[in-house]
Amino acid sequence: MCKQIKPYHEVVNTQKLQQSPQSLVIQEGDELTISCNSSESLYVLHWYWQGNDGGPIFLVTLQKGGGKKSNDKITAKLDEKMQRSSLHIRASQPSHLGTYLCGTDAQWSADLHRLSPNLLLGHRGSADIGL
Repeated sequence: MCKQIKPYHEVVNTQKLQQSPQSLVIQEGDELTISCNSSESLYVLHWYWQGNDGGPIFLVTLQKGGGKKSNDKITAKLDEKMQRSSLHIRASQPSHLGTYLCGTDAQWSADLHRLSPNLLLGHRGSADIGL
């Protein structure tokens, strides 16, 4: 009797990420929080931002036990017990317009990322945000 053994690189990660809100319209200066919820324990989570003129740009990586990272514009938190992360933006600016993505390392391969559904951020009164 033969058994098929799949190579290590074909193992598929079943972890699912759900980002909320799915879209948001804000005014300049508003604060906002974006959440990323996981179907499984979070050990590593990455946040990215994508403007209208290129690919995703890395913002921050959070690791189990690291909890929180912050600068003057953004605070990112990882809550391992609740299996969620949040990205808080203070005093939003037009330069913050774009798509925000959260992603996690694949369960079996550190060089693969699974990105969640997108959050599209637009400002009120903006007829065209360029996407």
